[in-house]
Amino acid sequence: MPSAPGGLARAARDQARAILSKPPFSTAHSSSLQRFFHDLGQWLYDAFGPIYRFLVHHVFRPTRDGLSVVFGPWWPVVLGAIVLAAALTVGVALARRRARVGTIHGGRAVGARDEDPDELDRASGRAERDGDYDTAVRLRFRAGLARLERTGLIRDRRTHTTAQLAEMLRSPTFDALAARVDVVVYGGVAATADDVTAARAGWPRVPAEAHGAAGRSLVAAVAGPVGAGSGGGGAGGR
Repeated sequence: MPSAPGGLARAARDQARAILSKPPFSTAHSSSLQRFFHDLGQWLYDAFGPIYRFLVHHVFRPTRDGLSVVFGPWWPVVLGAIVLAAALTVGVALARRRARVGTIHGGRAVGARDEDPDELDRASGRAERDGDYDTAVRLRFRAGLARLERTGLIRDRRTHTTAQLAEMLRSPTFDALAARVDVVVYGGVAATADDVTAARAGWPRVPAEAHGAAGRSLVAAVAGPVGAGSGGGGAGGR
């Protein structure tokens, strides 16, 4: 008889376990999810366990023991200071490296924006005297664009296409010079001495034509609202 209550209790526990192991208390999805995390944990342990154990036995524990011998109960503070100093050292080194890279890139960018048009013209003249007309035309074109950018007639010349620059300037001379350069650079047509002469004579006219186009646009923009207002008044009078 004394064993009857114990047997009943075990039977009740077995019955409860059987009930909880079946839907809706347990689903295939939850079992699969549990197996996934179990397998993932086992894989992580197999992959990184040896490394972790090596670090614990050969790095962390010897470091802790050595610091505790030297500094006693203050060893965690000393260890924290060492870790902080190492982190700061690495951070400063990375910051300096990025600063050096930024200075190099910035210097290249400034060099690209601040090309000396006079020096480019002189280089173009040397190429012309050597009979290298292709280089002479290209250098004269770069010199002309550099002057236009310095005077504010164009901006960011290296990030715009020739067509976009032509739209900014609205200069027939620039259109002709740009078309010839495109033929030489992209069309594989050799430049001639006449091309160099045309570039040397044409570039001084481009700023004047661009200023004239800008002035005409300004007049048209002002005259447009005025004309519209006058027309509206006449219509009202009629």
